Amino acid sequence: METSTHKILLARMDEAFGDCFRASERLSILLSQARDAGSWTMYHELLRVRTSETVALEKYRKIQDELFSHIQPPVAPDRSESSVF
Repeated sequence: METSTHKILLARMDEAFGDCFRASERLSILLSQARDAGSWTMYHELLRVRTSETVALEKYRKIQDELFSHIQPPVAPDRSESSVF
């Protein structure tokens, strides 16, 4: 893989991970708060943050898959037949 493409994908993956982490942290805070737990406002905020977290995680995974698609497994070295048996 070209080094610049690799760096761009890593930067994008890092950004997506940060977005996911922040949304996850926000969701955790909202879920731990007891205030207005049954209000429509809180419910909609929970749904909004959960959706943000899900979108960020999907973006992260998509970039990660793209990055790994450019990484080829190592080639097994040519070896003569083993005489051990």
